[in-house]
Amino acid sequence: MVSATPLRQGWRVLLLAALVGAPWLEAGDGMFSSVMFRLRGPRRPPPELVILDVDQDSVALADRLTPEEIAASPLWRRMGPWPWPRQLQADLAAAVLDQGARQVVFTLLYPHPSHFGAADDRAFLQRLTPWRDRVVLVAGYGAETDPATGVDLVRLRRPVYSLGGLGHDALLEGATGAIEALPGRRWQRQALAEFPPPHPPALAFAAAARQPPLSPLGLDFIGPAGSVAVVPAWQVQQQPPGFWRDRIVLLGRTPSRLSDRRPSPYGPLSSVELQAAALATVLQDRGFRSLPGLATVVVLLGWGGLGLALLGRPALAAGTATTAVLLAVAALAAAALAWLAGWWLPVSALVAAPLLGGGGRALGQWRLENRERTYLHQVLACRVSPALLADILREPGPLGTQLGGSRARCAVLFTDLVDFTPLSAQLEPAELFALLNRYFETIASAVIAENGLLDKFIGDALMAEFGVPRSRGDAEEARAAVRAALAMQASLARLNADLAAQGLPSLHQGIGIHLGEVIAGNLGSSQRLEYTVIGASVNLASRLEGLTRQFPQFPVLISGAVLAALPGQLDVEPLGEHRLKGWPEPVAVYGLRGMR
Repeated sequence: MVSATPLRQGWRVLLLAALVGAPWLEAGDGMFSSVMFRLRGPRRPPPELVILDVDQDSVALADRLTPEEIAASPLWRRMGPWPWPRQLQADLAAAVLDQGARQVVFTLLYPHPSHFGAADDRAFLQRLTPWRDRVVLVAGYGAETDPATGVDLVRLRRPVYSLGGLGHDALLEGATGAIEALPGRRWQRQALAEFPPPHPPALAFAAAARQPPLSPLGLDFIGPAGSVAVVPAWQVQQQPPGFWRDRIVLLGRTPSRLSDRRPSPYGPLSSVELQAAALATVLQDRGFRSLPGLATVVVLLGWGGLGLALLGRPALAAGTATTAVLLAVAALAAAALAWLAGWWLPVSALVAAPLLGGGGRALGQWRLENRERTYLHQVLACRVSPALLADILREPGPLGTQLGGSRARCAVLFTDLVDFTPLSAQLEPAELFALLNRYFETIASAVIAENGLLDKFIGDALMAEFGVPRSRGDAEEARAAVRAALAMQASLARLNADLAAQGLPSLHQGIGIHLGEVIAGNLGSSQRLEYTVIGASVNLASRLEGLTRQFPQFPVLISGAVLAALPGQLDVEPLGEHRLKGWPEPVAVYGLRGMR
């Protein structure tokens, strides 16, 4: 057995490293979430939600309407290039509130007094004061370049007005840079700690009058741009009666440049559309939550234990790789179900762990199997024909690595040199080895030529099988054994002619062939295996070879089973029934003359 190598054992480290590295794999979690959004598709937004958009048409109204049409509307007369007077913006909000809107949520920032003057600021406040409890203003949070020093500083830019609710516009980015979540109370305590209280919650929570959760709340995006109803600012008074009743209106401005928008699973969205998605998430209680820290640790440890247990079982690289893929698919399925239920799982770590661990173990197993296959090729190349070797290597099964055997039918051939012991006493050891090698070369090639298996060399004897580890059927295997025996006889005749020319004594062999059932498989120990066959049929073939001493005129003896497998194809001489040692009944024996 090959000892364990660091690579074969290091897969456990790879598996656990992927789980420990979960925080560094969050980019993959973000991509998984984006894919899930696209697979699910857009969802229906809250019917009360609408965006009042200061769009490009509203700031370039002269390009759309005639001067006479513009003059007919007090609002249109004041619309022009951005920025607009804040009184006009307040008039837009008052117009929808006056028609029954439940709430107006400003996404436009007012951190400084109006550059149209103090009168514009007073007009803004005066216009919205009657609806102050139904107005929510926004505070800007983010990096801002200090004009004096040129240094980027994080600021909380509160509005200069005090009306109803107040929320900040910060939305949290994921590892991919896309907006992903609403900040919770923990973020609020940490990020706003340096600013004087009170600390406003995120705008969506302020608008919905909801307490933020402790941890971030993932946005459940509605869909692409335009999923929420949008009314251009210049058409605020052109809506049908009752349109604005009980509406929650987000007043904002869509940037004209696509580069000013932020990525989302459904494509780029403007800041007001992102705030609309956040508000829809809160209003419909559909946000995504991460598992608590302890629960995440339990999930990762449990998954790691399961992966170690299951990936350590398969004996072959293909089995380990299949198990790893199945575990990864199971992790994806579990993460998808959790996502549909509103929970984020560390899916990248859960998927990467079995793939890395299983891949590492499969690689180690593949290297071991490749070494075993190479060794098997080297061993079998000297024992079987190239065609049979190619067949075995395509589907080796337990041939090279597993102890044990299985029942099979084959033709067993034994051959031994007759009266070789006296001859060996006359030769020097070097001469004896050289002679045996020449002899075995001639008879072994006959076995290989017939797709047989050279089982073993025993002194001056040879044992071969036809039909293991792959069988072509009794008739074909019996025919191959007979042809091999006749080829051995012909090769021995040529060898004897060479020996006579060198003044060396001739060699005589006996061959016995029987067709029957054997047990074929690996015999030995886990450190040293030998593929062979055992059983009564093997003993019978050996006894037939020994019986050739009684019939020197027939050096090849076959059993009745071989003759029955090849009816009418052999030229034989019946030699009667003989009781052979180890066989319960007399055996019909035939001397082989040749093939018809």
